[in-house]
Amino acid sequence: MGIYNGFAYIYDALMQDVNYPRWVDYIELLFRHYGVKPRQIVDLACGTGNVTILLKERGYEVIGIDQSEDMLCVAREKARSKGMDIPFIFQDMRYISLHHPVDAMTCICDGINYIPSEEELDLVFEGVYRYLNPKGIFVFDISSYYKLSSIVGNNTFVRTDEDICYIWQNYFDRRSQVCEMELSFFVKEGEYYRRFDEIHYQRAYEVEEIVERLEKNGFEDIGVYQPFTLKPPKKKSERIFFAAKKGENYSRS
Repeated sequence: MGIYNGFAYIYDALMQDVNYPRWVDYIELLFRHYGVKPRQIVDLACGTGNVTILLKERGYEVIGIDQSEDMLCVAREKARSKGMDIPFIFQDMRYISLHHPVDAMTCICDGINYIPSEEELDLVFEGVYRYLNPKGIFVFDISSYYKLSSIVGNNTFVRTDEDICYIWQNYFDRRSQVCEMELSFFVKEGEYYRRFDEIHYQRAYEVEEIVERLEKNGFEDIGVYQPFTLKPPKKKSERIFFAAKKGENYSRS
């Protein structure tokens, strides 16, 4: 998809207000809620490794997967600076390939929204299911249909800091359910600012579409949650979490 590149190197500065420990606390809450104690976790669309590294710090064996080499370079350097040996693998999560199955997979902070169609979502869910151990768990989130269509879509956002500024223009197509995001960044380098541009596309999924695809690919005990709670999402929730388990005896026909 050709996304990120220069964006990878300013991503953490833009996301510095995100409380990643709280997100990992919530992942562990869902583990406990589902009665699982995973040892090995694959973090899909891991980006610069913020969640992956926190999971490693909490004692899990982790692998990070992303399709941006630039993001992975940043993640590897962060892990090395902490003395951690974490495999960060360059892969498209639609075509996961692992040496062995694992106990859990995560995909945090909009990774699923970058999958543009239900058919390709099937590829993701099929691969996750294949590489989960029996009773393994899959935890992920999405920016909701409401958020992408009504909050982000057809709106423009501007941020001006001393070192990084951006203009973020968005266009939502209700027919394709895709939000096109045009971002122009201005990054201070010495006395001047360097500009670079990115275009991202996020697919808005309804909850029912996600659940249907999970069920189709064999997942059981599917839960849909308001962030950081065990309650169902609200009508105008901007982020929605999902958790689902691989059946113990399920086999594909």
